[in-house]
Amino acid sequence: MREQPVPDAALRDGGATEMARVWVAEHGLHCSLRIGVYDDTPIDEARAWGMMLADLLRHVGRGLSAYYQREAGEVVEAVLEAMRDELAAPTTPIEGGLADAPETTPGGPAPRSH
Repeated sequence: MREQPVPDAALRDGGATEMARVWVAEHGLHCSLRIGVYDDTPIDEARAWGMMLADLLRHVGRGLSAYYQREAGEVVEAVLEAMRDELAAPTTPIEGGLADAPETTPGGPAPRSH
């Protein structure tokens, strides 16, 4: 299995929380998500995920821009277009569900598999 390295900031921060893992395996996308982190806060978790995904998209745009020597804004727009297309007409069904989570785990609720 080819895993990405943990970012230096996450290694330095004892309170860091991994929010998602994503793999391409067996000809499909597989992920594990940490859902419920904001249960005891006034933060709207759907909005927080939107902000995280937008930040992730900017990182993807910057990385693809540097790798393929394309304009970052152009790359972000291309990814957004692909996302809109996939949301409107999914190429594969979503399978799986929420895994049973222990009541407490270090660093917050347990990840939920999808």
